[in-house]
Amino acid sequence: MVVAARSPQARALVTDAADAQRAARTLLDAEGHLVTEIRELADAHRRRLLDERLNNVDVARLRDAADGRLRLGSLQAAGITTVGQLISQRRQLHRYPGVGPTTVAQIESALEALAASVEAETVLRPDPDRRSPEDTHLLRLLHRLVLTRRRVRPLLARARELHDAVAADLDGARLANNRWRSLFRGRQGRQADRAALAALEDALRTPRLEAARTKVLAARTALAQEPTAQQLWRKYQTDAATYLTLLAEVTGRQVGEHGPAGNLPSDTADSIDKLRLDTSLLKSTLRGYQSFGARFMLVQRRVILGDEMGLGKTVETLAAMCHLAANGERHFLVVCPPSLAGNWMHEIRRHCKLTPRLLYGGDTAKNLAAWRTQGGVGVTTYTALDRLDLDEVRVAMAAFDEAHYIKNPTTKRTRHSRRLIDQAERVTLLTGTPLENRVAEFGVLTEHINPAVARQAAEASSPDAFRQAIAPAYLRRNQSDVLAELPDRIETVQPVSLAPDELAAYRKAVWEGHFMTMRRATFGDPARTSTKLEHIRQIAEEALAEGHKVLVFSYFRDVLTAVAAALGPRAHGPLTGTTPALQRQQVVDAFTASRRPAVLVSQIEVGGVGLNLQTASVVILVEPQWKPSTEEQAIARCHRMGQVRPVQVFRLVAEDTVDTSMRELVAGKAAIFDEYARPSAAKDANAQAVEGADKDSKRAAAERQIIERERARLREVGDD
Repeated sequence: MVVAARSPQARALVTDAADAQRAARTLLDAEGHLVTEIRELADAHRRRLLDERLNNVDVARLRDAADGRLRLGSLQAAGITTVGQLISQRRQLHRYPGVGPTTVAQIESALEALAASVEAETVLRPDPDRRSPEDTHLLRLLHRLVLTRRRVRPLLARARELHDAVAADLDGARLANNRWRSLFRGRQGRQADRAALAALEDALRTPRLEAARTKVLAARTALAQEPTAQQLWRKYQTDAATYLTLLAEVTGRQVGEHGPAGNLPSDTADSIDKLRLDTSLLKSTLRGYQSFGARFMLVQRRVILGDEMGLGKTVETLAAMCHLAANGERHFLVVCPPSLAGNWMHEIRRHCKLTPRLLYGGDTAKNLAAWRTQGGVGVTTYTALDRLDLDEVRVAMAAFDEAHYIKNPTTKRTRHSRRLIDQAERVTLLTGTPLENRVAEFGVLTEHINPAVARQAAEASSPDAFRQAIAPAYLRRNQSDVLAELPDRIETVQPVSLAPDELAAYRKAVWEGHFMTMRRATFGDPARTSTKLEHIRQIAEEALAEGHKVLVFSYFRDVLTAVAAALGPRAHGPLTGTTPALQRQQVVDAFTASRRPAVLVSQIEVGGVGLNLQTASVVILVEPQWKPSTEEQAIARCHRMGQVRPVQVFRLVAEDTVDTSMRELVAGKAAIFDEYARPSAAKDANAQAVEGADKDSKRAAAERQIIERERARLREVGDD
């Protein structure tokens, strides 16, 4: 039925059409307007931060900017101690004794150099501890941009179609409803206006445009809903990585987009740069270096991604899978330790539109059947891999998380993993620690995915030649390469003096040769007060009072039980190796979602691997660990992308005990890692570089060595 011109139905139709056009226009312009506003606000905010920092910089830093040639004695004697004071006196500098035209010119040049240096160091990062109005406004704009990306981008084509369909006839329909203006339109004009009204009615009544109008209006309503300032800051602290990624992208301040990938052959680098990553199935926004990592996996097909912990290896992997899925692939597989299966399921749902299927546990048969027929991302474990029927399934991409689990070629899990590696179209080994105890382990992982590259690397005669050989298969970016906004990591070694009864228990353990008892001597007797426990309680209580969340890591379950009991109801956990995977994730989720400061207590080998805990900003390591990577991974649970506060790390070290000896051994292992595996094209050792002893026997030998060292020390102090 055609509505009559100037009838109430016609006027309502024009009103609805105009509103739909405005809503569509709002959606079409939303992202561009927000990006412009964020850039302007961020630039102004950065200038204020720069001025604040420059005003407080010691004037002596100008000497560094002037290569030590600048004489500032007379200015400092006159009370000018900061750069801000110097800038305020800029026009009167010549009045100070000994400050002539040459010195003034040197000061001007040094000020420019210092300003450039301070600007490079100035990072725009909303501070949850200050919550300034400028930061709150910036977060509000970023929140709108997040909503726009998630809600509006998928509707842009429909919004454009709705806008154009309405725009074509809206003016004519308005004239058809206006009695006085119609008088001056003439007969043909009035006919055209009535035709426009009819066309507008027909357009808006089509199912396609009716659906588009409903979705566009709903999206506009969603954009108009503003969270409170408190809600904004809570969202930011929960998902800071998303906000900071958008901020870096919009302001053009992403650093280290590729990371150190300069050893790639030029044709390979060109192929990676030319690949357009399809992110239509990805929910998260990628940083430049993450996009490069995903494209590196796709182009090179079989690689090791060794990005430092906390840089987002998970989302890079899912981005590559989403690209393949958007181009018709269906089956993907993630293999991980059992403790991380729940976390992978959570991250898949969070970051992408692919369907996660848990191929581990009681529902494996049902989920495997669904995965085989419908596809998705199967998540299984190293221990369950041998029981999966993968015959006649084209696995488009397989990812092996914590891939150092398959560094020993003689174990069953390595052999089962190798079968999948050989079968899959693409393979990515994910590990932030490709080398832990032996340099040769790096070569084993490389041989899994590219034997030819492994052979070339083994034959390399120099570090440069090795980096050239390994580059096609190994990509590593460190936090310093790509996360300019990552807050500082502040480490404190907290010396602990043993109480007399603890010292007696420790000496007894040394002479009896009980190594594990030596390591936890301060927790040996639950009936007495533990010195380390008192330190933990003091650090945790102070951190909680200041609004921080805390992670406490120990190797020993009984230690964790004592810590949890001492900290009371604000302690979550403890997480141990016996905690079921799903329950483990529930504990982590409850800790993350807690609006009050809280403590998560965990075994370091459990909570220190694969979990995202960046809502915490204080880490307590109860005792030193055997491998440097174990401690680094634990710290990286919170010192990672999305962290918004400086991370404080407290290492409790009992003086004159096994703790000191273990730290010395760990320092030696860390030096090996830095030399061989931290660079992107890490140098492998030849067969003579490190002897290949069995891990357990090496551990036992190290324990005996430390026991003998401690016995010798006790003899020196007269304790026989």
